[in-house]
Amino acid sequence: GGRFDHADRMFHSVSSSWASICKNHQDVKELVPELFAMPEVLTNRNRLQFGVKQDGVVMEDVLLPPWARGDARRFVQIMREALESDVVATELHHW
Repeated sequence: GGRFDHADRMFHSVSSSWASICKNHQDVKELVPELFAMPEVLTNRNRLQFGVKQDGVVMEDVLLPPWARGDARRFVQIMREALESDVVATELHHW
């Protein structure tokens, strides 16, 4: 069977990914459509073994920012509301 990528290269934390791309302009991430529509992509419901990072963190559910209050559905709802906001609609063509 197949194998998962190394745990240290897998998406595990929204906050750490945000911090990384803000510091390192060569670190390119894509906001996939699922982050705006499918909370289940943020949880490991089947408890697959994705491995352990070098710092000892076991890869489980994606760590969400504090404003999501640990709730993947809330995270997706707020992300979608932001995407569909008037501000984004007005400025999107500048990106």
